[in-house]
Amino acid sequence: MFSGIIEKLAQLHEFEVSNNKSYIAISMDNSDLPLKIGDSVAINGVCLTIAKIKNHLFYYDLSPETLSLTSFNDLSVNDFVNVEFPLTLNKFISGHITTGHVDTIGVIKSLKKIIDSWEVVVEVKSDIDKYIIHKGSITIDGVSLTVNKLDNNLVYLMIIPHTFENTIFKYYKIGQKVNIEVDYITKHLEKLKND
Repeated sequence: MFSGIIEKLAQLHEFEVSNNKSYIAISMDNSDLPLKIGDSVAINGVCLTIAKIKNHLFYYDLSPETLSLTSFNDLSVNDFVNVEFPLTLNKFISGHITTGHVDTIGVIKSLKKIIDSWEVVVEVKSDIDKYIIHKGSITIDGVSLTVNKLDNNLVYLMIIPHTFENTIFKYYKIGQKVNIEVDYITKHLEKLKND
């Protein structure tokens, strides 16, 4: 379980996709939080399990489902990724509760600087629209954000300077694919309504 507050930027050191084994290795300083094999870490909003640690490299296996449901296929070695460690009982929940289970892939349609912040417009698939509400929460590549405006399948977000500088938002380009997790409470409500 996570909260959508990014704690580190880390660099992709290895990325292997094959019929035998698919994995990524992230280069990351671990001095501030002792991580061990078996721990969960959110990488670009995707909950992954540490499979191996070698010096400063953290290896995560990627299942075929993870590769098909996330934007990981668009990653390249040396790209930066958002990293969030799992919630603990003594940790502030500054964003909103997230699971690290990606619901869909979105596409960056617009990046516009407004004073010292950035308006980011993300196109989402129409079947996910019903889970997104004005002023509700959404997670983009693991970042907890508030929906400022909805226009059909376009989601408007405002990125404050701190978030822009401390996440991979500063590297985004038009047409880039991003991982999206909607507020899971809305999905539970839909299931209860339809049962």
